Formats: sequence, C-alpha cells, structure tokens
Amino acid sequence: MSLLGPSALLLGFAALADGAWFERHVVLPAVYPPPPVWTLPALRLAAAAIGLVLAACAVAAGRRATPAALARVALSIALSVCASEPALRILHRVLPVPETRIEARLAAPDARTGWAFVPGRSLDLPAPGGGRMIRYSIDVHGDRATSAEWVEDPLAPTLLVAGESIATGHGLLWNETFAARLGEMLQVQVVDVAEGGYGSDQAHLRTVDALARLAHPIAVVTTVLPVQLYRNLHDDRPHLVLRDGVLLLAPASDSRLRLRQFLVNDLPYLGEAGLEKSLTLTHAILHATAAAARARGAKPLFVVPSFGSPRPLDAHPEAFILRPLLDDLPHIVVDIDPAHLLPGDGHPDPEGARQIAAAIAEALATQAPR
Repeated sequence: MSLLGPSALLLGFAALADGAWFERHVVLPAVYPPPPVWTLPALRLAAAAIGLVLAACAVAAGRRATPAALARVALSIALSVCASEPALRILHRVLPVPETRIEARLAAPDARTGWAFVPGRSLDLPAPGGGRMIRYSIDVHGDRATSAEWVEDPLAPTLLVAGESIATGHGLLWNETFAARLGEMLQVQVVDVAEGGYGSDQAHLRTVDALARLAHPIAVVTTVLPVQLYRNLHDDRPHLVLRDGVLLLAPASDSRLRLRQFLVNDLPYLGEAGLEKSLTLTHAILHATAAAARARGAKPLFVVPSFGSPRPLDAHPEAFILRPLLDDLPHIVVDIDPAHLLPGDGHPDPEGARQIAAAIAEALATQAPR
C-alpha cells in the first residue's frame, strides 16, 4: 500500500491543476512564447494515468505497508534518481536540441552577464516563419546597431534601450525595431544593449556598463516580461542575488549534475515560494536600474509588451506580476494585437514594434519621473 501516497499526489495534481494554476505557475512566469494549448491537458492526462497505474498496483498487492516495503520503495526511488543522471547525460549527447536562439548564433560566453553579443560582426539569419533574411549587426561595444561599423558618440544625448529579445528586435531589420524608430521619432542617438534571453539582472548590468560611458543619457527604456521572473532565478550563469537587502553579483553554480540543471534551471515552473522570491529580487533589480538612470540624469521607463486587446491593467492576466514589480516605478503596458506577432513566433512584427515605439515616445514626453 506504500504506492498509494504517490498515486494520491498524482491524481490530486491531475484534478487540481486547472488553467488558472497553469497560467500562474507556468505560462506567465516561466514560458515565452506560451506553450501549445494541448500542453496542460496532456500533462494532466499523464499524471492521472500514472496515478491510476500506481493505485492499481497498490490494490493488487493487497497488503498493508510494512517498514520493509517502505524501505524497498525508498530504495527504488533513490536508485531511480541515481540512474536519471547518466540517462540525462546520454540523452543530451544522442538527442541534441537544435539551437535556434539568435543569441546562440551571435553571442559568446561573458564573465559578467553569462553571454554577450560578439562585437564588430554582422550575421544574416532567417526571419521566424521564413520569407526573408534579417541582418543583425553588432557594434564595437557588443550592442545591436545599424551596422557593425557604427560608432556611438559618447557626448551625444542618448536614449538607452535595455531588456530582452523584444528590445533587441528579434526577427526585425534594425530600422523596424522600436529602438531605431524611437531614435527617428525623438531625433536622438539610441544605444540598444538588450539581448535575447536576458533576465532583469543581465539587462541591469548592461545598462550600468553603458551609462558609465555615456555623458548625456536622457532616458533608459527597459522592457519587462513576466518570463523574466523565471530567468532571474537561474544560477547556471553569473546572476544577481539579494542578500540583506543588497544586490550582489554571484558566480554561476559549479554543479555539473544534469539532474540539478534540469530541476533548477530548465524546468519551466515557478511554485508560490519561487514566485515570491523572484518578485522580491526582480523588484529590487528594477529599482536599482531606475536609480542608476536617475543618478546620471536620465529618466527611467519600464515597458511591458502585452499581447491582447487594450484593457485596464487589472484585467491583464499578468497583473499579479506587474503590480508588485512596477506600481512604484514609471512604466507603461503596451497592448498589441496578436495579429501583429511574427509568424510562428512570440515577438512583435514591424507594426507591433511601431506601436511600442509610439507608446514609449508619448510616455517620455508626458510622464513625469517618479
């Protein structure tokens, strides 16, 4: 009967893991773009099936759990955990996952941020969904720019763009990105330090480094996505941690265990404890970014691209994340029609990027610093 415990847990999960749970713990804080609609039903079905098999085995055994039986179950679990490590290593070797991320093609390991674009190069990559090639040009500072030869003017009034792949302009020509459009709208120099896959901590570190070399930054625009809650807890790269209220840069974990990597950094899930920890950490990081901007006389603005019809913030499914993160910081939420996503992708198309740029330009012109 010692199998009834795991069976009950699996059956309970299958019964209680509804859409609201999945959205709160997986879709919003851990996965971008969202997983296919069949993911949750398949997960619940698998849990129910395994739970029923375990229950049937327990009934067939027809005996009360004895210390010896419990010991055998515990030993079996321990052995399966031990066996999972070589199994994961073998699978990693024989079934390598094709790397399609732009940062994997353009970046190299970096001791401060984990990875960074390789300076002074250009690369043509197919756009999501095919149809055209996109040139990604990286300047001497490792920032996306109009060309690899472009040189920023450290004395010019500059708008600094930071964040993740939306801010980089994933799948867009440079002149289609919201960063380039902002430069045209505001007639200022734009420096874009964003990189795909970045957490809030990596974006913060790149922002601080760029501010140090710019004499007249006028604004720091940072994209914020709920999925960064998940990224901000990753320890397989250098990362910011909050200790006694102070942000410190911690080194990457030195563990080489595949099982630990899967459970800590690859499993797309945040429980309640993880959510609270990351909300506290991310809030501190965003405040540090705002403070760094203000210390240089620049206006901070945090931008949340949200895909759906325009609606009040409290009507957004991600409001439970955005409220504690941004209520005391200058921010805007830009609602973009899902029709303005790149085909088969979760990033804005040229029209979506134009809408983001227009919303930012309006906010910078009208919103007083906080």
